[in-house]
Amino acid sequence: MDTPFNSDWFVSTWLKHFKNSIPPKQFEFINGVRFYKHKYLPLYTNIDKNLTKGFDYTIDPKKIKKSNNVFLIYDIPSYYNTPSIKDLKYLKSNHIPQYNGYLTTIKKYSCIDNFLELNFSKSVRKLLRKRENRITKSFNISSKMFYGAIDINSYNTLFDRLFELLTKRFEEKQTNYHIISKWDYIKELTYPMILNKEAALFVMYDDSEPIAMQLCFQHQKKLIGAIPVYDTDYSKYGLGNILTFKVIEWCIKNDMHIFDSSKGDNGIKKQISDIVYRFEFHVLYNPRSVTSNLVALSITSLFRSKQYLRKRNLHTYYHLTRFKLEKILGNHQLNQLNYEIVKEEFDITKVKDILPINYKERKFSFLNRMVCDFLYSSLEKKDDVKLYKNVIATISSDS
Repeated sequence: MDTPFNSDWFVSTWLKHFKNSIPPKQFEFINGVRFYKHKYLPLYTNIDKNLTKGFDYTIDPKKIKKSNNVFLIYDIPSYYNTPSIKDLKYLKSNHIPQYNGYLTTIKKYSCIDNFLELNFSKSVRKLLRKRENRITKSFNISSKMFYGAIDINSYNTLFDRLFELLTKRFEEKQTNYHIISKWDYIKELTYPMILNKEAALFVMYDDSEPIAMQLCFQHQKKLIGAIPVYDTDYSKYGLGNILTFKVIEWCIKNDMHIFDSSKGDNGIKKQISDIVYRFEFHVLYNPRSVTSNLVALSITSLFRSKQYLRKRNLHTYYHLTRFKLEKILGNHQLNQLNYEIVKEEFDITKVKDILPINYKERKFSFLNRMVCDFLYSSLEKKDDVKLYKNVIATISSDS
């Protein structure tokens, strides 16, 4: 099955960024996958590795040849009709479950209200609407899906903001996100895919500032959620959930059949999904070759061990420790902002030694979370809020 993840563009872009544009390897008996070879071992791994959101392939038994080769294919959704490899003389496969994935059947819903009613209790729906009403009352919220058209300048601006939000989010979580280190690749890859309707970028704005975004891929009426993120300054409003519902609403209105939340158990994926599936790694090898058996056994044992540790949540401690070590070695300090909102009434015109400030300026961006928290509790409009700076306190701290 052709997908965006085995297209010529996907393959060539990945090879350019990670393998110096070496030619991909193809084998006659495996259709739908291209590989690169391990430097020393007779091991061939699918191009893109775990940067895809679902791979598929077929086997032609008549073209299988005797060899020592081993083939590792990442991220096969368990609901795909992958070939059953049985009773083949020179080919055997190990399927290694790794991550949960989640599917939402879109075509059975008539509108977003129908979706919420069938998936959430009355009390939860009330809370969700309360939060959405609060954010729309206090801020100038709008949204847009970029799908099939976007100019390059807008694209660059939005992707820079997406990177900024991701970096901020994972700094706060004190963990690493592998996509951040591969951002140049993601940015180059996605632009033509949006133009070809193989990818889409959903953006929620506060005025003109993107505050929540989700990068998706599209294939045969299935929208695949890839990279969701929101500005954590707006956390009290449940902005991550609002983003998810906005994307699902777009799917309903645009005749998508499935929304695939993809891998990971974060957020509300379980509540919105009809089907839970597994991402599997497939190891194909020659059972009659000692070399092939040993390599396949090593790879299979490695990934099964990783899954064992993941089930016991040890990967969380690993990522946290790695994050902290990298920050220590890089001499980077995390900024922890502690504050308390105190209500006090006074005549601002009689207060001396203060100056108005624009908290949207980059140097005052640390104030945005305080403003958001204040607006959530006060139900005021952002446009009615003014911030001031104590000049004397500033002079004292600078002297």
